[in-house]
Amino acid sequence: MTITEQKFFFRILGICCYVTTILYLVEHFIISDIIRYTYSFLGFTLLVCSILFIPNVNRIVIIALLISGSIFFYIERISFGEILLSFGENINLLSLFLLIPLIGTFMSTAGYLSALKEKVQKWEKKGGKHPYFISFSLTATIGVLLNFGSMAIVKRIADESFSSYRDQKLTIIIMRGFGFCMLWSPYFVNVGLVLVLFELSWFDIGGYGLALSLIYLFMCVIMFKGTVFPDDPIVEHNHDHDLNSNTGQSLIPFITFCIVLIFLSLLLDYMLEVNMLTVVSLLAVIFPLIWALFTKLFFFYAHDVFEQVQASFSRIKNELAVFISAGFFGVAISNTELGTHISTLLFQISFGSVYLLTVFIVLLATLLAQVGIHPVIIIIGIGSALTPDKFGVSGEYLALVLLIAWTVAAQLSPFSGQVLMASRLMGKTPIVLVKHNFRFVFFLGILLTAALYGFYIIGLL
Repeated sequence: MTITEQKFFFRILGICCYVTTILYLVEHFIISDIIRYTYSFLGFTLLVCSILFIPNVNRIVIIALLISGSIFFYIERISFGEILLSFGENINLLSLFLLIPLIGTFMSTAGYLSALKEKVQKWEKKGGKHPYFISFSLTATIGVLLNFGSMAIVKRIADESFSSYRDQKLTIIIMRGFGFCMLWSPYFVNVGLVLVLFELSWFDIGGYGLALSLIYLFMCVIMFKGTVFPDDPIVEHNHDHDLNSNTGQSLIPFITFCIVLIFLSLLLDYMLEVNMLTVVSLLAVIFPLIWALFTKLFFFYAHDVFEQVQASFSRIKNELAVFISAGFFGVAISNTELGTHISTLLFQISFGSVYLLTVFIVLLATLLAQVGIHPVIIIIGIGSALTPDKFGVSGEYLALVLLIAWTVAAQLSPFSGQVLMASRLMGKTPIVLVKHNFRFVFFLGILLTAALYGFYIIGLL
């Protein structure tokens, strides 16, 4: 296959990705077996195609999941129809990963991100010499809506705004700012996943997630002075020419857009029977479209969306393969007694202690993530296997345990999206970043698990 043919093939697959997710959303309002089988078959097709273009480490893990799942399906004599539907099990996660970036696309089209950069530049000109604090704050706020895109956006804003900073230190601070959102943001895949696994509303765990994120913030502040790289010279820029070209665009439209979007997300999650993952996916499609119409930016936005759709498969082929294969494996496990056996085993090795169970799950997720097993696989496997009643805890408690496990694992795994993104922005290998982040993650895991267990002890969970 020539490069030109591959690019064309990727464009077709990108369109197929969005067709699959839109069909999934439509099926929530038009209940139809035909639609379910269609998007499940498309999911299978996308999985097969993605396996051809992903790194060997991911390919081995995914093939192992497919073989294991197939064995379970065969032993339990599951029908072909149910097996096919299992490839559509995690289209909800795929929809979140594909559709949420549409919000960022509109912000870019509308000039909101440019306005944000201008404000940071003006702050710098007035003597606001706090590049690390500003970068962390920006990532922790706009990351709620923009997910991984926030890291690259904030790094670019920093490069074009701050006159003096240490590049590697700034990048790891940005990465930690991104992690702040992972414990509570309804726009993050891990939050949406645990809500679906335990059939919860965001309001069931959102407050606890925010409390844990404050502990995360405390750890970031404590560890700030110790965030020093041995070969991290000061980067200096002169941005006077950039300041002269500022347009003076207001941040009010940007802030209004974000507040209305988040308010609608929480309101619809409270009012509708569908889960938060579906709510935010629908809003990611509809809300920017409506806003673009009212602000007369529809044609510009449509053009940018079309380009994004065509490039989507190339951008998320790894996550696509992981999500769909993990869903297939999770359905296979749910049809066996494996969950009962795993629950019993964990109960025994934790000696019936809720705290030890919490630590074991976080430790297991972190260790497996080190060898390339994506947190989504771990969370689906554990979440599908564990029965909260078996341990005398609530679904909310286990959901929060899994959120902590994902957050800690993603901060330390050389294969996680945020570490890979930070390593590219930093120009260092993921291993260098992981080694430097180890102490932060170690103490973070201790504090978060202790805090969550404290909520349990005093009867809040």
